[in-house]
Amino acid sequence: MNAARIGVLVLAVIAAGLAALLARGLMTSSKPEPVVTQVEEPTTEVLVTNSNVQLGRRVASGDLRWQRWPDEAMNPSYITRTARPAALEEYTGSVARSSLLAGEPVTNEKLVNLAGAGFMSALIDPGMRAIAIEITPQTSAGGFILPNDRVDIVDANRGQTVLRNVRVLAIDQRFDEAGEQVAVGRTATLELTPAQVELISVAANDGRLALSLRSMSEQKEVAGSEGEMSGREGGSVVKVVRYGVAQSVRVK
Repeated sequence: MNAARIGVLVLAVIAAGLAALLARGLMTSSKPEPVVTQVEEPTTEVLVTNSNVQLGRRVASGDLRWQRWPDEAMNPSYITRTARPAALEEYTGSVARSSLLAGEPVTNEKLVNLAGAGFMSALIDPGMRAIAIEITPQTSAGGFILPNDRVDIVDANRGQTVLRNVRVLAIDQRFDEAGEQVAVGRTATLELTPAQVELISVAANDGRLALSLRSMSEQKEVAGSEGEMSGREGGSVVKVVRYGVAQSVRVK
């Protein structure tokens, strides 16, 4: 076999290889792309806030909207469109009993309808009472105590703490403060148990009461009276000093 034939055979083999590679590439490129199927998770429309809603604020119709919520993240307390289709209208004009962030689901505990109730009574937790005491800048942390703060109540004459970790409902008639300015008022409305109302009424008659502002990090502590002890008859025994005479008073 001469050199010319050998060259032709080599070229033929190379051409055949190139043709095979080209055909394989064409076959590969002609395969259909895999179809990706997106499975939508089941959702339910729930009532949420459109913007931040502060404590004590009246809710307008534009503050609420319906939003689809994953069923796996549903909470029984959420208000659904299926169960209450007229909830947007029902909650217009209601009062926020706690602050809500934009997009947060609404619950019956956070928004209270004022129908048949006063504004302040809507802010008070069940079983609690509201009582007002006189204050001055000197007895209210220089006026830096704002609604929804937590305070200790101190007998200013004797320097003794009467109650701890009490929620402030209002300063004068201020129910909602942004926090960038002080609220200098003459009265502070506090949220107390019925027994604590009796205790503060006695303490207020005996002398001047002062409010000591607590840190936000301590607000989860349970509110209670200073020196209270468990009694066999139930309730607590609190020492009250009146006109220099100490008495033990049982509160339930």
